[in-house]
Amino acid sequence: MSTDRRVGSGGGDDGLVGFGEGMGRPWDEDDLCAVCPAQVHDPGRFDIVDGPTAGGRYDASTGYRRDLVSGVPVCIHPGKIGFRPGRYASAGERWPDLVELGPDPGPMPQDPASLARWMTARVRHAGADEAETVLADAEREAARSFPADIVVAALRAALAGL
Repeated sequence: MSTDRRVGSGGGDDGLVGFGEGMGRPWDEDDLCAVCPAQVHDPGRFDIVDGPTAGGRYDASTGYRRDLVSGVPVCIHPGKIGFRPGRYASAGERWPDLVELGPDPGPMPQDPASLARWMTARVRHAGADEAETVLADAEREAARSFPADIVVAALRAALAGL
């Protein structure tokens, strides 16, 4: 049995991988409880509540608290993690912005050489938590004006820039 409890690692979790999973976290893991879901999950992949609740329990199979109804991992110490309480995973609340968003990229360029730069700028303007949706929209828009190989190359470049 795997002792790796990261999302998608076969450690008994839901198998979903968040955008940027394991790519660095905006908190100091040494400040967190040993059983905090933030030890193994990225922002937005768990909820934060202010203290223990009747609706949550420690789950020995995952190593952290979960909501009894939704099964979503729950941090109970907003002061330790440094972010306000919120239903980020269970209700889709937006994680507090960590960085300033880039400038609005404007309309899609007509020049294929500028397409990747435009797609990257769209993701940075929207924020990483919306990257999948933004890139899907950009792909659909670009596919109406450019050949598939140009669109795929631009998507690859945009993803590499994240």
